[in-house]
Amino acid sequence: MVVLASSICTRGGKALLSRQFKDLSKDRITALLANFPSLISNSGQQNTTVEDEQVRYVYQPLEEFYIVLITTKNSNILQDIDTLHLFASTVSNLLRSIDEREIFDNAFEILSAFDEIINLGFKENLTMSQVQTFLEMDSHEEKIQEIIERNKEMEATEERKRRAKEIHRKELARKTQERVGNTYDGYGNGGGYQQQQNQFDSGAGSIGGAPSYQSNSSFVETSSQAAPSTHRGPVRGGGLQLGKKGPSRSNIPEINQPLLTQAQPQFQHHAPAPQQQQYSSYNNSNTSSPAPAAASPAIAAAPKVHNNGILVTVSEKVTAEISRDGSISKTEVKGDLKLRINNPDYGRSKILLKKISNKGVQFKARPEVDMKLFNSSSIIALKDSSKSFPSNDQSLGVLRWRVAGKDDDASYLPIVITAWVNVNDGIADITLEYELTSTYIESHPTQETLDNVKILIPIQSHEVNLQNEPENISYDVTEYGVVFNIESIALHGDETSGSFEFQIPAADEDSLFPMELQFDINRTELDDTDKSFGGVQLLDIVKNDEDEESLPFDLHSTLSSDNYQIV
Repeated sequence: MVVLASSICTRGGKALLSRQFKDLSKDRITALLANFPSLISNSGQQNTTVEDEQVRYVYQPLEEFYIVLITTKNSNILQDIDTLHLFASTVSNLLRSIDEREIFDNAFEILSAFDEIINLGFKENLTMSQVQTFLEMDSHEEKIQEIIERNKEMEATEERKRRAKEIHRKELARKTQERVGNTYDGYGNGGGYQQQQNQFDSGAGSIGGAPSYQSNSSFVETSSQAAPSTHRGPVRGGGLQLGKKGPSRSNIPEINQPLLTQAQPQFQHHAPAPQQQQYSSYNNSNTSSPAPAAASPAIAAAPKVHNNGILVTVSEKVTAEISRDGSISKTEVKGDLKLRINNPDYGRSKILLKKISNKGVQFKARPEVDMKLFNSSSIIALKDSSKSFPSNDQSLGVLRWRVAGKDDDASYLPIVITAWVNVNDGIADITLEYELTSTYIESHPTQETLDNVKILIPIQSHEVNLQNEPENISYDVTEYGVVFNIESIALHGDETSGSFEFQIPAADEDSLFPMELQFDINRTELDDTDKSFGGVQLLDIVKNDEDEESLPFDLHSTLSSDNYQIV
């Protein structure tokens, strides 16, 4: 069969809309439809088809209108009638009422349905439901794509909020550091505490040396004579109570503590000891108080760590992002091995290492080191065996490594924190759970405890209530927030994990995050069972000759946090 056109016309033959499937002009269709009513009136038969000399009309009444198919005379009449019924059903479903205005309003949908049913004059094998589906143009793939795009937009919004918070926190830290730096300049242009801080920094930079923080008693006693102590903690009637006293200033390590170090002069201790009260009173005294530079004696720089011949220092920094429910989204460990030799006889040597089977660890050695030998035998030696390492007692980095953990992989973390938060009426009830990882415990068999782990809550408030006052937990209030100090965590037995509860004012849960965890572990008494997080274990140092005689050496290791956050 061949359908030339499908039309809707009035009883008088006026075309309301028409769709041509063959090359017919508008005037030709108008003339054919104008001749259609006369053919019906002259026909005495009760059927739905009429013919003229050239075409056949297959029609069906639709109230005051006709649906007409114009076909060739040799077309299959049964197929034409079946097609006509499908046209009529489709038009009836598209129109709420059969009138001229409704037809014009839905003309586009009607013509689209005609195109779905007839293609180049031939009927498509479709049902009524299929035609409706095609007209709706409902696509499962499109819905999935829309969901993906929505999720991307939501993730971008969350990432934008997170970055905005991070930028705000860094900006606050920068401004606070500037204020603290200006305060230091006012203490006698580098005298007293500033001298002590500079000398501590120079001591901390020595290879393998444990930092020493000298007592500030002379400086405190002189300043206290100039101004009596008037410091008092904040007083509240009922409700939240102040917690137990925090650690003294001398217990706060300053290496790798960008947030804690600069805020030390501003600490407000709870139930302060006499020395701490005198120190605080100096901060509140007038400008006529004696300058600390005149009262403080010169402080000697921290002594350089003794080297018995060869000193090997393994330093590692851990970066982590832990969600508040304890799941791990990001971990990275960066480490280096430094060599320090003070005897020329030990310069021609090689370091025997053992690489623990850790996948994904990337190693990089100095250009002078034989990397092929290291990859095959885990030996650090110079490419030119006739040369020797420098023996000027200066630190020389020979190997670096980097490893990134997968999601929810705690293999490269020493400790995991889980936060339970409930905020009601502006008061946050927080429980922090901490647990040492099995990887850290297994890699440090000779270590007894992990000391001075600090957790920074980014809310500055004195209204902190530490529940049950655990013996190993204390806190301080700094310009960056409240710093909780876990004094000691055992690496063996049943005390490798713990928890503590406290209350603090907070507008909502998000204002408590990101929390920052800080630790700095320096170890000088190691044996051949200790290994680094990167999977490097020092076995021996021998001469780089045929005898391979063992050489005396000491091994120091440091493990510190670097952007270790609970988000």
